[in-house]
Amino acid sequence: MQTPEPKASTQSNSAVERALTILELISAKDSPVSLAEVSQELGIAKSTTHRIMEALKIKGFIELVEGTEKYQVGLKAIEVGMSSLTKWNLVDIVTPYLRQLALDLNETAFLAVYDNGDVVYLYKAEANQSVRTTAELGTRKPIHSTGLGKAIVSTFHIEEVDRVLTKKGMPKFTERTITDRQAYLEELSHVRQNGYSMDDEEAEVGLTCIAVPIFNYTGKAIAAISVAGPTDRMVNKKEEVIDSLKSVNGHISNRLGFVPAMRINV
Repeated sequence: MQTPEPKASTQSNSAVERALTILELISAKDSPVSLAEVSQELGIAKSTTHRIMEALKIKGFIELVEGTEKYQVGLKAIEVGMSSLTKWNLVDIVTPYLRQLALDLNETAFLAVYDNGDVVYLYKAEANQSVRTTAELGTRKPIHSTGLGKAIVSTFHIEEVDRVLTKKGMPKFTERTITDRQAYLEELSHVRQNGYSMDDEEAEVGLTCIAVPIFNYTGKAIAAISVAGPTDRMVNKKEEVIDSLKSVNGHISNRLGFVPAMRINV
């Protein structure tokens, strides 16, 4: 006869899960949120929500915005996240290349990886010419509306792409967003042929992004880098951006142990 798991352990696991869920919710919001809003959105009793949020606040993972009763992500959460990020060998390798890319093209450069149907932004190198975008460190974006997403999943088998699109859908963000599955698959075919992808104002109006995949020693695309800027500027320097990205992509992929013969074809 099996011994049942102690009740205290179950309660402890539940408390940890709720704390992490609350932290994820607060970090996903564009503006600070109140205890009542967290309680209502997650369906957790206010007393329980208050106890968990107080513990998170004491540890510095969340903090009260001065002069309000609303919470935002605290410095401790940022510290933990950044500590993990800097330990990624990929980020260490890519950082100097993206900084130089941003400097040479005077546009913003990004690094992102694929995770569970989304692309996650890991690094951003800014230029003198700023660009207004919702893509910030740690941001998740869909694969169908981003150049980075297209660059990475263009190397996936069609069955995997279909699975992701079925799970995530293809929401429309602008008039240019591709929302038809067949049209998207054809777009990925062009990406494979050309060696680069584009987000032509498909995620944000007025913003164009060009991206290329990054390969490692396994021959798989493990990430993508991109250059983004206002559409009028990007159109005028499109060929220069593409050439620069492909050159940098070659250097980074080589540093990660990739040789063209290793590339996995789909």
